Amino acid sequence: MSSKKAPELAPNNMFRYQYSTLPISLTSTDCAGKIFIVTGANSGLGFECVKHLVTLGCKKIVMAVRSRQRGLDALALVESEAGVKGVAEIWDLDVGNFDSVKSFVAKVEKELERVDGLINNAAAANGTWSVIQGMESTIAVNVVGTIFLTVLLMPYLRKCVKQFGCTPRVSFLQSGLAWSRIDDLAKIDKTRGVLNDVSDSSKWSIDGVNRYSLSKLLQILAIRRFVQLAPVEKTGVIVNFVNPGLCSTGLVRYHTLSTKLLTTALRLVVGRSAEWGSRSLLFGMAASEESHGRYLSYCEDTEQWVPEWISNSEGGWWAAAVWDEVAFQLEKTQPGCVDKALNA
Repeated sequence: MSSKKAPELAPNNMFRYQYSTLPISLTSTDCAGKIFIVTGANSGLGFECVKHLVTLGCKKIVMAVRSRQRGLDALALVESEAGVKGVAEIWDLDVGNFDSVKSFVAKVEKELERVDGLINNAAAANGTWSVIQGMESTIAVNVVGTIFLTVLLMPYLRKCVKQFGCTPRVSFLQSGLAWSRIDDLAKIDKTRGVLNDVSDSSKWSIDGVNRYSLSKLLQILAIRRFVQLAPVEKTGVIVNFVNPGLCSTGLVRYHTLSTKLLTTALRLVVGRSAEWGSRSLLFGMAASEESHGRYLSYCEDTEQWVPEWISNSEGGWWAAAVWDEVAFQLEKTQPGCVDKALNA
């Protein structure tokens, strides 16, 4: 497997793009009558994205949050800063709790007229090892739980396509740091299964942001296979990846002091604000059908930055392997959900 550094991580590209000016890609016309779901919406990129969507005149924005109180505090701030009330709503969602995911989707199907966009912004970046749903928590949230939410919502999104003639979009928040974990793939014992292996605390550790980066790598591998199985020509739903770059958010708040200091130093040099980063999320919601399955960074199509070891046949093998394991987990949790997502 090639170890060539991804162009995205090259210093010249990082400095150039981190300092670039980003557009607001959606317009009030785009947003009129539209309903969006933003996970992890109480802080950081999700919070800033919600403010933009409210200001742009959306019909409704569901702020999906794990902590209701923090969500209510964020909602009050959104309404105060945007000067608009009654558009954003707080809904409970713990992406790492599969029963919570199922309840959330059931509520969507019952209470929302339509869904035009799902922004998978919620993520775990833990500083200590913990296990939920039988997996290390970062993997359970960023990989399996996030994909579970998308899979369960797909039949409803496809229904919206037929009923309203719309083109719903699903964006996965990604990170260029995923490309730094190439050596982790070689470390995985394929005979044990990917998810089982990476949840072995005797073999893996929570090391700086490396665990978060590995979870993002596994996520993008699985979804690259998913989009092959669910082409937009078949589903009418666009699925893409959005990378906002290095932003000033609370992502590493649970990490060690050394990780916090290093991240803070990098942010001081090349970091952008959460508001600027949130514009990448808007870009994912505005992107055309050509963005399906593609990697978008800094409000551009940057699929060319995806390393060869991801796009070649070996990367395809890993994508299929991770997707198959995730799909198996989802089927155990909700039998028939994968087939419904792909063939509803």
